[in-house]
Amino acid sequence: MSNKTDKASKKALKAENRESWKRLFKVYTKIKIPWLWMILVALLSFGLREIQVLVVPYQTKIMTGAITEHGFLTGFLVLTFASAAVEAIQGGINELTAQMTARNARRSIWTKLLLLPMKFFRNKDSQEFISRITQDTTGLFAALAILINIASLIFAVVQAFQRMYATYKMLALIMLSGIPLLILGAWITGILQYKVIHIQNTALAKMTGFFAERLPSVMHIKTSNMEDEEYLKGIEANDARYKAECRMEIYQILIAPIGSFAQIFNQVVLLILASAMVRQGTMEMYQLVNLYNYYLLFMGNSFLLMSMWQMLKQSHGASEIIGQILDAEPERLEEGEPMGDGAEDITFEHVAFSYDGKTPILKDVSFTIPKGKKTVIVGENGCGKSTSIKILEGFEEADSGTIRFGDRDMKDISLKDLRDKVGYLFQGNQIVKGTIEENIRYGIDRDCTDEEVREAAKAAQAYDFISEKDDGFRSEISRFDNKVSGGEMQRIAVARMILKDPNYLIMDEATSGIDLVSARAVNDSISGIMKDKTIVAVSHDFDEIKKADHIVVLKDGYVEAEGDYDTVYENSELFRQFAE
Repeated sequence: MSNKTDKASKKALKAENRESWKRLFKVYTKIKIPWLWMILVALLSFGLREIQVLVVPYQTKIMTGAITEHGFLTGFLVLTFASAAVEAIQGGINELTAQMTARNARRSIWTKLLLLPMKFFRNKDSQEFISRITQDTTGLFAALAILINIASLIFAVVQAFQRMYATYKMLALIMLSGIPLLILGAWITGILQYKVIHIQNTALAKMTGFFAERLPSVMHIKTSNMEDEEYLKGIEANDARYKAECRMEIYQILIAPIGSFAQIFNQVVLLILASAMVRQGTMEMYQLVNLYNYYLLFMGNSFLLMSMWQMLKQSHGASEIIGQILDAEPERLEEGEPMGDGAEDITFEHVAFSYDGKTPILKDVSFTIPKGKKTVIVGENGCGKSTSIKILEGFEEADSGTIRFGDRDMKDISLKDLRDKVGYLFQGNQIVKGTIEENIRYGIDRDCTDEEVREAAKAAQAYDFISEKDDGFRSEISRFDNKVSGGEMQRIAVARMILKDPNYLIMDEATSGIDLVSARAVNDSISGIMKDKTIVAVSHDFDEIKKADHIVVLKDGYVEAEGDYDTVYENSELFRQFAE
């Protein structure tokens, strides 16, 4: 049984490895590569290898005392300066190309992250994507640069071997014995490095995510007396990164002796055999020196060639998550037909949904949200209220069943047009870094006058506190700004939605962070502006529930009752408990 399990796991591992390689090369089809600069880097790289081969005879003459020959000094200086110039230019262009590739990769990844469906981020720490964009992208060019180096190094190795073979055939063939050792060592260390770099980048992403999440919550940590516990968690996140870095360094330490052993072994064999031939008179001293110099170039480039494989595996590991991001299926925002300007009844028909495919949240939900009315969805925590809202907004997709706007399946409606016509106010932060006015105008696809912005702020009970700020509507705010309270941020979000004036408004505990008096004033303003329009709300405010035209009660993944207040009160035991 264990043998079958081992074989199955090995087979799965090989399949995953093949898939990861495909994903790596697909990454480069999805980002803009500066190919002209890449070609220039390749040409300079090949030129540099050729110059290195041409320098060898001059090195031999230096070592054998033949530097007085005609033209030696001129040729040596020309090649030396050419080598230095080509190496400097190639290195500079290589770095510039790497920066351009990283910039283009960040653009592609940021665009893709914005277009991915919300289910992609489910069960993931969104803070970790910070390092995926900022850190992992810096290594993307490495794989391309490595492939160029591999090609140029193969060229250089072949050139050096040809010169060795021309100098002394038998010894040149003997020197090939060290190559299998290099290949074996590089293959083993390459596999290890792929795993380690993947662990290393994951640890970095988790550490970045931890500190990015915890630092804005310092006040909460202090009020909870959790400094010691959070210190330990921070140390744990830091130590995970440290251990990954140490593992990488240990492998680097092990790699060098593996390659050096093959090089030293061949070097000893060459010198023993060649020196014996010189003593016997079958080889001239200049031949030995020439052969030795070509050997150093041959084995040095062979060693570099093997190290390129290790570096390629590092880049492979670093780009694994990037490949998954770029390979993920984006939302199809433009597909489907427009919603139109008129409101229609929204109908849930036998809708079922589960986040993990195992535990159902909605089991068989059917209810109607009448057009031009205010519908409130109520129920116990975890019964599927917010999940229904997420499905309605297109953030999640039902496992089965249908949601209709009038006679049309929601799947047939353009998601972009749906979100243009539907406003969404939810519990939590809805602020981006910028001015208050920019936040109120955020996402509004029409020109709005300053007066409209101010009227929206007044309706949201936000005008007074905005006016009291030094820069008024031009005051800079962010989600981490402690000069603006959570309730004030929520009212700015309400002002934005009032300014948007959507056909449908979805509210998920939208006024939970606002004081009771302001919340009721905001709700009255929204009801006035959205008069004769469709409002769908999740709320625990029983005064607002009483004002609703239509109520839906969810219990254990089913609809227990729906209708007006009296109908629901009569038919739902859960609702009666809420009312009492």
